This record gives sequence, structure tokens and C-alpha cells, in this order.
Amino acid sequence: MGTRLYPLTTDSRKLEELAHVLPATARLVPFKKELEKSFLKMREGATFTDEDGDEWPVDADYEFHSLFRNSDVDRYESFLLFGWGKFDLDLAPKDQDRYDGLTTDKELMQNMLLSSGWESIPWEPGQPDLGKVIELSEGFCWG
Repeated sequence: MGTRLYPLTTDSRKLEELAHVLPATARLVPFKKELEKSFLKMREGATFTDEDGDEWPVDADYEFHSLFRNSDVDRYESFLLFGWGKFDLDLAPKDQDRYDGLTTDKELMQNMLLSSGWESIPWEPGQPDLGKVIELSEGFCWG
């Protein structure tokens, strides 16, 4: 999976802004988890018939995740899981574990973020610039 770069903040409003999702998206995550349980229970044992008349079990996991694909909730959960992705491990401070650490050094944070390919992510109006990302993050951790 690789070592990935994450913001240190635990403030959901800041995380939403960093993940480029609508405000209050974080509040929907627990509801999605409860909905998933109900949906999977409801679809348990369900089948469908293909054009040849063969009956097949429904892939309820796939159906459920298709409902949220490319939604703000999906993007928020993906950001929490993957952060900004892999970055140049050679930038990790020499006094820390290369594969697991944290920093609040703004210059180092900038270099780490740029090495992750952050600047190649398509920019959309309203997305925070590099300085704002560093400010919202309150530091970076990796692991």
C-alpha cells in the first residue's frame, strides 16, 4: 500500500475543506454505515435473472457502493483513507522513522505535499491553495 501523507487535524470542518466536499459531509458517514447494514440485510439472498433466464445472486456490496460512487461522502472517506497519497520518503526528517512520523514544519510540509503530486490534481474553484492546505492541516503525519 505504501506510506501516505495525511493532515494532522481532526477537525471535521477542516477535513471536509481539504477533501473538497460540502460542509457537514462528515456527519453523513455514520448514517451511511447504518444504511449499509440495513441495505445488506434487506438484499440478503436476493437474485436476478439474466437475459438467458439464468438466476444469479445479487452483489449487494457492489450495489450499495455504486449508490455512493463519486459522492461527497465517498470522496471524504477516500481522503481519510488515502490522504494525499504517496510522497518522497527521502523528505522524512532524519530523526524520525522514515515510514511513520509527523511534522509541523511549514517548509517541510510544503515539500512533502508537492512531492505527493498534489499540484497535478485538477484544480477547481473554491479549493484551498498550498498555503491554505498547510494551515488547515495543522501539520502532516505519514504512515
